[in-house]
Amino acid sequence: MSRSFPLVPSLSGLLLLLLSVAVLTLVIERTRYWIHWWRRRPSRSRAWRARIAEAAADPGRLEGSLEDWDRAMAFGEPLLQGAALLAPLLGLIGTVTGLMGVLAQLGPRLELPPGASLATYGQVLLSTAAGLVVSLVASAGLLTNQGLRHWQINQLRRERRRPVETVE
Repeated sequence: MSRSFPLVPSLSGLLLLLLSVAVLTLVIERTRYWIHWWRRRPSRSRAWRARIAEAAADPGRLEGSLEDWDRAMAFGEPLLQGAALLAPLLGLIGTVTGLMGVLAQLGPRLELPPGASLATYGQVLLSTAAGLVVSLVASAGLLTNQGLRHWQINQLRRERRRPVETVE
């Protein structure tokens, strides 16, 4: 007599899959953003120096530009933070509910059915492993993006403190 696993592991697995797609998409988008940022570095640097030169008339405009860039650089960080926290928990929910299903299949004596292999029951641990992998990718993407963002904002602030040069 073979009972199927409850719906909850499927639901947690589906949520974990959706979360992993969102994380992967966001990490790819952030990678493209930073590649584009580095490719436009000379033109962006000239534009930033021009804004610094104009800041004497309107200092708030310069700070506003810096805040706009900071917001653009921080895009997706809340999702990555949430995924780093939620993915292992979703994986654990899948594993726990899967183990409950396995224990129900084993019966009151906790014996394997004839011809069954214990290796097939080990698959319930895959959701925990998947949750940890998603969390690792989300954490790596988050920390990389935050590091690059802080570095670039500090570079722009240092540039702002330099003496104003003439802009061509």
